[in-house]
Amino acid sequence: MQDQGADGLLVTDPVSYFYFTGQKMPARFTGRPSAFLLPLSGEPILIAWSGPEMFARVSGRDYPSWVEDRRIYPEVPYARCATNDWGLVDALRDRHLENATIAIELGRETCLGLPHNDFLAIQTALPQINFVESGPIIWGCRMIKSTWEIDCARKACEIGGIAFSRIFELLRPGISTREIQTTALNLFWELGGDLDSGPPTVLGATGEGATFQAGDVLYLDGGPAYKGYKMDFTRRAVFGPPSERQQDEHNGMWEVLFQLMDRIKAGAALAELFEYSQSMLARRPEWTNYSDHPAKRIGHGIGLENEPPSMNAFDDRVLEAGMTITPEPKIESVDGLVNPEEHIAVTETGYEQLSVSPGWELFVVA
Repeated sequence: MQDQGADGLLVTDPVSYFYFTGQKMPARFTGRPSAFLLPLSGEPILIAWSGPEMFARVSGRDYPSWVEDRRIYPEVPYARCATNDWGLVDALRDRHLENATIAIELGRETCLGLPHNDFLAIQTALPQINFVESGPIIWGCRMIKSTWEIDCARKACEIGGIAFSRIFELLRPGISTREIQTTALNLFWELGGDLDSGPPTVLGATGEGATFQAGDVLYLDGGPAYKGYKMDFTRRAVFGPPSERQQDEHNGMWEVLFQLMDRIKAGAALAELFEYSQSMLARRPEWTNYSDHPAKRIGHGIGLENEPPSMNAFDDRVLEAGMTITPEPKIESVDGLVNPEEHIAVTETGYEQLSVSPGWELFVVA
């Protein structure tokens, strides 16, 4: 905040709100926004609707956040006016920030969690506030993971990896995309993943009713979350003996990924990693490189969601120790996407691979 010249940080995006307060809110809760105000000096303020406070009170539990100054507003709509400041005007005044520079979600890598007209009403009520983009502050915090956060990501990868291994053992011709996803969800929950973990991406079925047939290649991507932190890596399986082309594409692309990962460490420029991957794929002109535009990234940050940074030609950042990222160069095949992806934590001298099991090899369904 000091580096960005901000006197206060105002967070309204539900994911960042969870990051800063510890209180999870639905991603789409348009009628009940939540906000977190963090002054450069002074105590923070939390603003939320009355439901969580009521449930904590009647069940005899602590409120689900560490923030002590909580401004709880009634159920919606609690006013008949066209706009509502949700108590933010009073909160900003109480912290003597009515003439300050306040960082809030205004830019490309952030998302405002208030109705736009409500934000305009706050600007009208406090015209001396200079509102600036909060992205450099938000991502300056969220991109660098603590040891605890990396432990959560490691646990998510462990849970997802066990689930993937069990799914592979259950594969048979005729199995459907829906059955794989349902099985995955049940395993995520059974193994301790978050209850709001979504299903993995399952692609490659060519049979009627999205069923897998002999010769199909299963593409399995993404996995559970653990305490909010998501797993994101891919594994592939072929139904029946793989063709020479299928085996070559799989092994060849994972070799590209491993060579790319060998260059990953703190200080590595994202744009240079992208160009290195492009140079390796250029050696295989028979392949169709997905990244035929400099914006088509070959990796991204991962934490509470798919996050910055982006491994493409336009991201001018460098990797830092504590980042968790998913390098994933891609080609387009007749079988679908060939997208080797691993989940790694950047260190000063290299990386730690969190996606250790199952292995990267193409699984063959007998």
